Amino acid sequence: MKKRGRGIATIMFGFGYGEGFPDHSIASAEIEEEGKILIRTAAADVGQGILTTISQISAEVLKVKPEAIQIIPGDTHLTKNSGSSSATRQTFFTGNAVKEASEGLLSNIYHYASIEFRSNHVELGIKGGYIFRKDNPNNQLSYWELAERVKARGDNLKAESSFFPHTDKPDPETGQGEKLYVAYTFVTQIIDLEVNTDTGIVEVLKVYTAADIGKAINPKNVEGQIEGGTVQGIGMALMEEQIIKEGITLNPDLTGYLIPTSMDTPHFITRLIENEDSEGPYGAKGIGEPATIATAPAIANAIYDAIGVRIYDLPITPEKILKALKEKVKFTSEGWLGL
Repeated sequence: MKKRGRGIATIMFGFGYGEGFPDHSIASAEIEEEGKILIRTAAADVGQGILTTISQISAEVLKVKPEAIQIIPGDTHLTKNSGSSSATRQTFFTGNAVKEASEGLLSNIYHYASIEFRSNHVELGIKGGYIFRKDNPNNQLSYWELAERVKARGDNLKAESSFFPHTDKPDPETGQGEKLYVAYTFVTQIIDLEVNTDTGIVEVLKVYTAADIGKAINPKNVEGQIEGGTVQGIGMALMEEQIIKEGITLNPDLTGYLIPTSMDTPHFITRLIENEDSEGPYGAKGIGEPATIATAPAIANAIYDAIGVRIYDLPITPEKILKALKEKVKFTSEGWLGL
């Protein structure tokens, strides 16, 4: 027999290292040859899409298409520290560093263009990689032409920024502080599932997610992280179990250590809540780890809703479900239910 259940869980997640730990990211932006703008960052893109995100951020500041942005990622000879791709921090930290570096580059563009046009900053306009006088838009100069003229002066069009926000160490007695983390991401998930009471197998059917991410710089990236993180959460909730005996892992490969596949992926309904309430680039906040955290408790609650037994240790395997159902039947048949 299959029984359906619905569960809900809500989490908050302080991202970045926080708690007074020094945490920063450095990036630079410069005009490159052949119509490119070069961004230097050591941020590691491990599939979360940070390089796409910072390309969009730089392009937005400099008023060019993202295709004009070229990135040198993760080269210790050519880039400076951007911190780790962990703690859900790269969009906030490297995104801000790239934004500030691009703004610095833009200010230099305005400065040297005002010299070339014999005009003031406020009288100049920028569009599509060209700078021009507002009273004569046809008289324009590309970033790259301007860079050549600046180079002839013995200078260059580039800028660097280090984003290094402050956080407080928590009070050792209360655990409280004025600003323990740079910002907080909030996620609520509702999960519908079916439990087969004959086999103990759980099938996750639908996942409804509402995520307060501040600003979705790339909505598809955000939705992709939510879906991927949720599938990881399904694995944690239902199947990923490391078996250790006398210090030795007995299931060290994917034959014995099960992870979700495409066949275990549910239908997703996702809503992005954009409050733009953080100090991240354009108000953006991180979503990496928060996408995973609510899934397991929501699944545990849905299983309880479906079969009336509460299982407290993960993963909730078919064996644990069948054992719990058996104990429930015994508990009821012996008249203990009312005790």
